[in-house]
Amino acid sequence: MSSLQEAAGNEETDEWVEALRGYQIALTVCPDKREAVEGLRRTEEKLRGLAEEQYTMGRSFEKEGEFSTARRHFLKALRLWPDHKGALERLTSRKRQPVQEAYLIHKIQPGESLSKLAMIYYGDPAKFPVIAGYNQIQDADFVRIGQEVKVPSPGGRITERPAQKKVEVEEEEKDIPVGYRDWALTDREHEERHVLTKMDKAEEAYQIAGYRELGAELLREGRYQEALFEFNKVLSVYPDDQPALDYACTAFFELGLSSFQKQDYQAAREYFTASLRHRSDCRQSRAFLEETEELCKEMYYKKGIEHYGKEQLSEAIKAWETVRSLDPHYKRVEYYIGKAKEIQEKLEELKQETRQGLSE
Repeated sequence: MSSLQEAAGNEETDEWVEALRGYQIALTVCPDKREAVEGLRRTEEKLRGLAEEQYTMGRSFEKEGEFSTARRHFLKALRLWPDHKGALERLTSRKRQPVQEAYLIHKIQPGESLSKLAMIYYGDPAKFPVIAGYNQIQDADFVRIGQEVKVPSPGGRITERPAQKKVEVEEEEKDIPVGYRDWALTDREHEERHVLTKMDKAEEAYQIAGYRELGAELLREGRYQEALFEFNKVLSVYPDDQPALDYACTAFFELGLSSFQKQDYQAAREYFTASLRHRSDCRQSRAFLEETEELCKEMYYKKGIEHYGKEQLSEAIKAWETVRSLDPHYKRVEYYIGKAKEIQEKLEELKQETRQGLSE
């Protein structure tokens, strides 16, 4: 099947990303192909529309403080249209713009946290991500006494908290000798660097969580190759991330099972082997791998005999060598390879003698 036919088939089944790739490949082969040009235009238009839908949904969830869900939609938008400017900005910009709505300013007091503020103003401590996102706070656990935090209104109105007693502290100005190092400033610099490092790690973890969640969603939809692409993003940063390893194991197993059912045992063997690389204790993958290897050996063994019977010696040797790579002691495969090569050598000698006879 040509890439153009595959692209048209993917378009009919709403596999738009795959359809786009197919049309692009078709155009590299034949740049003036009208069907490919029109197909490319249709798929690009469709993908832009789908990406915009995902981006709009992401912004909606972002305004509600559901940042993890919003991130999944932004990632989906980029998967559909990698050049989507809005989704790219929302995912890469460290300074996320808050929603324009009513808010009040609260100064953090001793013993207070964002969850406590959420309890005070919203009646639900679990809504602390709304405040964190509005203030672009990457780590909700890191707020300091005296820090001013904007508390957004859930419905345009906020019941003001009882006025707090204002404490004014006057500091004496001191003469600082020339060349004197302000060690208090040094401490603050260290603290700031620590905070930035912590924010970077939080941002990275947030992004990785988005890849993992998108991969899990694709896995549930049965889109195993796309899911593996997302899990590999996670594992490239955190090779020991157990959820990503488990998900990848499952995705490879499902791909192997699909190939097994199609009797494509060579591909199935590779998928089951990959599944075990991600989780060596997966009993299903282990059992299917053993069964696949047995079927694979028998299949190539019979292919070798079939080619041998048709005097297709090179093909026979190739098939038996595949069997030997899986199991050197399988049946009489070593004997048959040697026999086929012996016949090949004799036939080659006979050909050379014939050529010499004709030349004389």
